[in-house]
Amino acid sequence: MTISEKIHSLVAANQTFTIHLSDGRPPLDVRGRDWISMHPSGKGTSVTVYGPGDEEEHWIPLFAITSVSINELV
Repeated sequence: MTISEKIHSLVAANQTFTIHLSDGRPPLDVRGRDWISMHPSGKGTSVTVYGPGDEEEHWIPLFAITSVSINELV
């Protein structure tokens, strides 16, 4: 499964997960209700994550994502 496919499946399942990045930014926690868009850009595909009420926005080039992990409830 590609990273893109994994993100799509986690979003469809309304699952909370973490995106791990290779570009120096800290990992990004994505909540089940965040809005996520994946779209091509001039430099490849990017992922945009909007938090509740569009108060947060993160633009992430797909090539900067090293892994995606599911956040387990403790």
